[in-house]
Amino acid sequence: MSAKTKSDRLRRLLSHGFFAPELPPCFVSEDLARYRKAVFDGISALPLVNQRPDFHRYITEPSWFYFPRFGKDDRRHGVPNPLSYLLLAKAVADNYVPLRRAAKRSGLSASPPIFDWSGPRALMRPSVDLRDEFRIDLSSRREEYVVADIRAFFHSIYTHSIPWAIYGKTWAKNRANRGNAHFGNLLDLLSRNLQDGQTIGLPVGPDTSRFLAEIVGSAMDEQLRGRLGLSGGDASRYIDDYTISTVDGQSGESILAALRQTAAHFELELNREKSAVVSTAVRHDSGWKEVIRACVPRMKSDLRSMQRFFYEIGRICEAHPEINVEKFAFSNARTAFIQSSGWKNVQSLLINAYRRNSTLVSLLVEICILRQVEHGDVDLLNLKDFLDHRIPALARANRTGEIIWLLFLAIRLQVRISRNGLAQLTEVQNAMVALLVAVAHSRGLVSGHIDFNAWNTSHDADGLRSPMWLYAYETTLQRLVPSVNSAFLLQDPYFALLFSRRVSFLNVERGFTSMATTIQSLRNDNDRFRRVREDFLDGFDVDIEDYDDDDYVGAGDRAEAGDNADY
Repeated sequence: MSAKTKSDRLRRLLSHGFFAPELPPCFVSEDLARYRKAVFDGISALPLVNQRPDFHRYITEPSWFYFPRFGKDDRRHGVPNPLSYLLLAKAVADNYVPLRRAAKRSGLSASPPIFDWSGPRALMRPSVDLRDEFRIDLSSRREEYVVADIRAFFHSIYTHSIPWAIYGKTWAKNRANRGNAHFGNLLDLLSRNLQDGQTIGLPVGPDTSRFLAEIVGSAMDEQLRGRLGLSGGDASRYIDDYTISTVDGQSGESILAALRQTAAHFELELNREKSAVVSTAVRHDSGWKEVIRACVPRMKSDLRSMQRFFYEIGRICEAHPEINVEKFAFSNARTAFIQSSGWKNVQSLLINAYRRNSTLVSLLVEICILRQVEHGDVDLLNLKDFLDHRIPALARANRTGEIIWLLFLAIRLQVRISRNGLAQLTEVQNAMVALLVAVAHSRGLVSGHIDFNAWNTSHDADGLRSPMWLYAYETTLQRLVPSVNSAFLLQDPYFALLFSRRVSFLNVERGFTSMATTIQSLRNDNDRFRRVREDFLDGFDVDIEDYDDDDYVGAGDRAEAGDNADY
């Protein structure tokens, strides 16, 4: 790997770590990354306030959306104000080496920060498979183990605990050490500033949140190892999900008590409903994935083959109701769906599957778009009827993540939605929803009049710091709302730095442009995960810190990823 600078790392955090991965690919941040130096220099040039940089008091709110989780309530995700995120990401990039050192003190983590220079995210997304494989191995060695997780981990992290995790709580609470010259304190300040000054929680979605959360988790691990005398073979943590056994056979209750005390030290608490002592004399149903892979239809399968696949997957779902079987199955079968000879019925089956399992929404959209790209035979009348009825139902339940994906689908396939289908969305104060409705309207994809007045109140200085910042900025930049004057942007000392460079955060033509490109990207993801898995299983620790595909060119194994290309 060629030497990477702090600026390179910042660019990657901005271009591939800003928008949550749960959003459609139309939300982009490459422009923000491209102009990072000019924008930061412009912010730094603002006059000092009380001998401190002006941005120390730049307080904003993220745009929020709710994305479905299998068997659980929807999770709230955030898209920070881009200027606030740039400031936080720069502090992370400038101090990445000591921060990574703090994150590596864990000795127990199955989700360490791996900076990915080639994949879809700046930080490689961890895999729950590593947690499961550790539990299988532990079950062969111990009589029982404890499982537990932190209640609402990201949403509960106390931002002051970031410097505690880096320097130690006693040092950080010493009044003499509280200045922002210490980067841990600066990270605390900037984390608060991008969420309206709140000290509780990190927005789920940005890669900076996962990195800072991992640093806090690592500090917990270090303290827990001291309390219980743990080594890497005794325990593991996957994000906030602990699996713990001890060499001396301590009781499950004593282990939970030690974990509870450790969490409390960082102002966190255990999720009582998910804390348990597990006997190792239980079956680990790890073979269900192989059964699914064996069921995946071949290319250009007919309707009968597809119906059999859906039936077999239904049986596996019934056998494992606690596992998101359908999402794994459909991910593996995306090529078969796209190339199926009985598409009209497959489309109906996929929509029906999404209705009972809302986590499939992104797969449904991806498959429909790629089917239209490859064959041009998506049943658009059927899709219109579905969208006209589904979107109002989602609006009434405030299920904004699903709405965003379905609006993206309508725009990409040029499906004209009725006014009645969109009318209730005007009551939803969500920047991504409002922006995509404005795009659809500007393209003539809305039959009837839409009242934008409620959303358009965000076209002022306050709106740029509010959860509606993305709508206020991007509709003005792209002239999606013709009556809006851009003066409020030009007069804002922060957003003017973006507007003058035409920095954009939306490109509805982005993503799912060809099946070949999509499948190749998935193959590369499989390669990355396989190498991390091999590293983890060798001692239950991950030594990889930075990952670059160029380091593995010629290794002789990339072409072999085809078997798992759709995983």
